[in-house]
This record gives sequence, C-alpha cells and structure tokens, in this order.
Amino acid sequence: MSEISYNDVISAWEDEVQNESLQDLGDLRLSKMISYLSSVRLSLASMGTEKRVQADVLTQEALNLEFMIEDLLTLRRQKILKAAMSGHKPTGDMTLAEEELYNRTQRALDGHTEFIADSLAGSKPKKAKKADDTEESKASSSEMVDYVTVRFLQPIGDAFLGIDEKTYGPFKKEDVAMIPAANARTWLRDGTVVRIVTEEDFSQ
Repeated sequence: MSEISYNDVISAWEDEVQNESLQDLGDLRLSKMISYLSSVRLSLASMGTEKRVQADVLTQEALNLEFMIEDLLTLRRQKILKAAMSGHKPTGDMTLAEEELYNRTQRALDGHTEFIADSLAGSKPKKAKKADDTEESKASSSEMVDYVTVRFLQPIGDAFLGIDEKTYGPFKKEDVAMIPAANARTWLRDGTVVRIVTEEDFSQ
C-alpha cells in the first residue's frame, strides 16, 4: 500500500470542512489514512522512554490524526444524511460504508413517504411480514443486497460465493463486474478493485 503523509490527511479534512458539497473519498484513500494513524501509534508504542521529546511529538500527531479523521467522517455523514433528506445523491465519491448509509436512509425515507401516502388515502399501515423460506421472501431479501460495479486491478483466481448466495468469478485483471458491496469491501480497501460509477448511480 502506497504511503500517505500527515499533510495529506490535513488536506482531506480541510477540503471537507471548507466545502458544502461532499468531497471525494474512496475506500482505498481512507484505508491509507487509517493505516498511517496505526503506524504513528505503533511508532509511539515502540519508542523508548529516553526519547521523550520525540514521544511528545508523536503523541500530539496521533491525537491530531484521530481528531481530523473522526471529524472528517462525522462531517461527511451529516452531508450524506442532508443529501438523502433533500432527495439528491451526493456528487462526491463515497466509501462503501457511506454508500450503504445513503441507500439505507433513502429506503427508509421512501418507506415513510409511502406510509404518509397510505395514511392520507385511508389505508391501514402495512404490517411487517415474518421471514420464512418461501421464494417470495428469498427474492425480497436478495433485493435488499447492495451491489457495486468494480474493475479488478488484480486477478481473482477462484470463484467465490457472494452474500446473495450467487457465485462470482474468477476474474482477470481489468475485468469489470457488479458484485455485492459486502464482498467488495475488503478489495476496495486494499486496492484489488476500484469502483466504477455508472449512469444509474447518478440517476438515483
């Protein structure tokens, strides 16, 4: 994983603070920030007591990094929720977890809008159905799986079972595929795949 500097974290945080719109932040970039914070903590833990000045500097750096990363992600969450409430998808690149937050919030808001419409129409609120093993319940549960379109930067030699119980792969380098977001999460963080934004993503 390529290096990232303290100034890179400052830059990402300042960009988010200074702009009303959501800024670009992919899983790989966030993963590098977290790895950098971990490396600072590790250096601090392995430093001897005789290097007090260096230890003080590293301690302050770790505290600053913790603050900036937490504030960055909290601010991004607020922007994502605000975008969902307004019915417009954020334009900046989101991490997979942020994409899931937006999609789930949007589904909840859509459900509540339907509830309001049913109430005004004089319909009784729909009762939640108990989960069973029918084909209908399986189909509805598979519809709840979030998918992401990715391009493979590294080959995946073995087929794998997706969270939706479908088989995917194997994949060659540069292959493009739509796979469950939960399965893509680790690969997005380590650079095995990159997300591809489709026209459908913009239209949501």
